[in-house]
Amino acid sequence: MYLKSQLVIMGKVIALSVLLASCQVKVGENNEKNINTNLSSHSTRGYVQELMPDDNSAFIHHEEISGFMDEMVMYLKLEDPSEYSKLKVGHQYTFDMIVDKDDGTYIRNIVPTGRVKEVSIAGDKSSDKWFKKPIFELGDRLPDFSLNASDGKVIDQSKLKGGAWAITFIFTRCPLPDYCPMMSLRFHEAVNLLKETEVKNWNLVSLTIDPEFDTNEVLNEYKKVRGFEYENWFFCRASLDEVRKVGDPLGLSFNTQEFPIEHNLRTAVFDSEGKLAEVFSGNKWTAKELTESIIKATIDK
Repeated sequence: MYLKSQLVIMGKVIALSVLLASCQVKVGENNEKNINTNLSSHSTRGYVQELMPDDNSAFIHHEEISGFMDEMVMYLKLEDPSEYSKLKVGHQYTFDMIVDKDDGTYIRNIVPTGRVKEVSIAGDKSSDKWFKKPIFELGDRLPDFSLNASDGKVIDQSKLKGGAWAITFIFTRCPLPDYCPMMSLRFHEAVNLLKETEVKNWNLVSLTIDPEFDTNEVLNEYKKVRGFEYENWFFCRASLDEVRKVGDPLGLSFNTQEFPIEHNLRTAVFDSEGKLAEVFSGNKWTAKELTESIIKATIDK
């Protein structure tokens, strides 16, 4: 009887130990998952079009990543600078694209496939389009334009006249947090900063470079799910000719009509008379800088 009782007790202890061990594993797994909720990894492959040694980056024409993003030419940084020496223009590689909501987009685990092809001629380099300089000088005015806001309003010079305004260019299919989504996030942050100032007459315009896909319904859903619904922030679409009429003078370059999709980033501030006050290239500017530029464009008038 004593031996039987001891065996029962030992069995319960072992069962409890197993249960605790399994609980610990589950907690650990959940913590690991929570830690990585801001990071995703996508395996793909692509050809190097151009090397950018100043910051260990490259323009890479990568294939479609199913369920995540279309075939594109992207300006991609390497997580490990020592891997940069592996890259050669025209050579294809497999790699992991890491999308980090906090640290941006970068690549790692670069492996050559052995495939090689000719790349674009020197006059058609990706960097020439990405870092394209604005044609306009400060104080220049845009030609007459007409944009269609997703809420049905017509946005033109008369609608924007009377206050400083800013414009940026996006497309809703862009999934990388440090590209189009960042432009929208910076505008959102600027809205909150501007609401705290004495400047009341200002407007923001987000103009899609992909009007065929970005219908009014798509744009309305885009701003709704992100909480970007403000009466003086307009999500607009227009014909490609009209988009280029506004974007070309600012150094905008894009191709969303065929694959690979390519685009650079441009944001500009205009004063109440429609004169160019500042152009921000790329994604390094902050909401504070944009807000200060809008305030200055208002005060200077």
